Amino acid sequence: MTLLNSRVIRLAVASILGGLLIGLVGGAFRYCLILSDNWRTQMIAWAHHWPYIGWLLPVVVVAASAYLARLLVIKLAPTAEGSGVQRVEAVFSGEVQPANLAVIPVKFFGGLLAMGSGLALGREGPTVQMGASFGELVSHFLLKKDEDSRIVTAASAGGGLAVAFNAPIGGSIFVFEELTSSFTPWLLVSTLAAAMVAVWLMRIMLGNTLSFVVPQVAPTWVWAKWPFVALGAFLGVEGAFYNRIIMALLSASDKISRISSLNRAAIIGGLVGLVAWFVPGMVGGGDSLTQEILSNRFQLGSLLIIFLVRFLIGPVSYAVGDPGGIFAPLILLGAASGALFAGILNHFAVIGHLDPVACAIVGMGALFTASVRAPLTGIVLAVEMTGRADLTLGLLGASLTAMVVAMLLQSEPIYDSLKRRMLSQTTVSRQRVDVGVKPAH
Repeated sequence: MTLLNSRVIRLAVASILGGLLIGLVGGAFRYCLILSDNWRTQMIAWAHHWPYIGWLLPVVVVAASAYLARLLVIKLAPTAEGSGVQRVEAVFSGEVQPANLAVIPVKFFGGLLAMGSGLALGREGPTVQMGASFGELVSHFLLKKDEDSRIVTAASAGGGLAVAFNAPIGGSIFVFEELTSSFTPWLLVSTLAAAMVAVWLMRIMLGNTLSFVVPQVAPTWVWAKWPFVALGAFLGVEGAFYNRIIMALLSASDKISRISSLNRAAIIGGLVGLVAWFVPGMVGGGDSLTQEILSNRFQLGSLLIIFLVRFLIGPVSYAVGDPGGIFAPLILLGAASGALFAGILNHFAVIGHLDPVACAIVGMGALFTASVRAPLTGIVLAVEMTGRADLTLGLLGASLTAMVVAMLLQSEPIYDSLKRRMLSQTTVSRQRVDVGVKPAH
């Protein structure tokens, strides 16, 4: 019993330390992103004083930022590319070795350059991988067993997701449901400890507020299941198509050898900068735009434009290879899809009035489920971010339907696809090193 307790104590202490580190760094990362978003908005507003040449400023800034972020990845930490969630999963399963500590500054500053300038990426990718790196660092000093090290690494990664969305329960469930696909007492203790202290420290820094302020949802359709089931079916198709676009763009990017990844990053960054010039609120992680959707400020036509632009700009931004995740863009797209769904049904008077805010919240969780195939995480994240626990039944029905439809369409969960691609690239890179071929950048 003494040995059992000592292991619990070591795991708890290591997880608490990992949670404190990601709480501090993740909180600072979120704060810097807020400042970057404000700066970008002011820069574009200032550039509009010169309508004929002002558009060059956001184009050049975003192109240069995307280029520099990609350069940091290539030169300092290639394992910091993209989301990083798939790598954390592979580390836990023993398929790859943990990334070195250079991932932390590259994720932090590369993420700021990419997302702060306007690429449609999510902050959770960097915070999850930074959290995993902190967990690995702490484990190196406090733990002896590789199994315990992997547990603390996964727990600290969950703390990173919890910090990204101020969602400690959602971050914890993410560890069990997605990162590890396991549930043991050791993992439970470590995960809860890391998430608790990480979010506690982040709230000290940024305040304890919901991610989104949502008005009271009209109760008429909260208990009616079929509109949300229909929404889930629509989002199941959308999520499957979204995943395929991401993988298709990544595959196409891998095959374009004539243009280096640095130049591709600059080109895509310039295109995103051009979008920012015309519609500044349409770029970036999208929290402000999600808040406006949840405040029911858009008409049907505007929602359609948001849906189309964000459906394209998210996968294109991810194909750059800069540090950044896909959760936040999925949440925005899900909210836009849900509100658009309600708007179309209301416009054609298919049923009685369907609340767009309720459908937007349900859409957030359902599209996440269709893409990631982690329904419990998606449901809890939607509830914790909006405070709308009265929509759990709708979230459950829509998420279940979205998952079933995506499975029927033979759509692989996005992180399974990304992990397989990552492992394939690792194998190819090793073969090139063995024969003395220098990798192209």
